[in-house]
Amino acid sequence: MDNAERMAIARACVDTSNDHDVDRIATMLAPDVAYRSSGVGAHDGAEAILAMNQVFFADYPDVCCDPENSRSIPDDEVEFDFTITLAGASHRGVERVFVGDNGRITRVEVER
Repeated sequence: MDNAERMAIARACVDTSNDHDVDRIATMLAPDVAYRSSGVGAHDGAEAILAMNQVFFADYPDVCCDPENSRSIPDDEVEFDFTITLAGASHRGVERVFVGDNGRITRVEVER
């Protein structure tokens, strides 16, 4: 898998999250994926992350992430700056999405 493919997968994950499509998100995650966020904490495993997503999307129906300045980091990482709209307020941050050779997301790190 090359860097362009990893960037496309990371972008698709953001788009799918913006659509609040938990079923599609499930198809993108490795079973043992790890999620680390300064906003919603640590979640390990696809099932835990999907459960967190369902609650998060229900609690914040207006949530939308606008990624910019995407950059590919050697090996398996894509990093981008973002603006997230959440409960009527905008926040800036950095997100890192790690994509395995099989095209599944293995780790997500979010800092706001």
